[in-house]
Amino acid sequence: MHIVLGILMILAAAALGFFGYMIAMRGKYALITNYVMEKHAGKVDSRYAQRVGWIEIFAAVYFFIFGILSLFLSSGFAWTVLIIGVVLLIAAALLNLFLGKKL
Repeated sequence: MHIVLGILMILAAAALGFFGYMIAMRGKYALITNYVMEKHAGKVDSRYAQRVGWIEIFAAVYFFIFGILSLFLSSGFAWTVLIIGVVLLIAAALLNLFLGKKL
């Protein structure tokens, strides 16, 4: 089971890395849900989009490293790092959402 979780984490890392790269490095901010409408409304700026991209890149690195480790270690380790990674990703996204919005 830990091999399947490791492979899933590596696939998640690939997806997060691709979208993070496209957003942070290539400026494809339209990949962020409702970004264009919120930008026109003045609720967010490009710094918000950059932070979204970098959060995804850091999450990709986390999931890639621990996905590789999960292939070789126990199933308990794989579940633990998967849950911790998802919680950290959600916390970072929510923090960026609250700090990045203009009230």
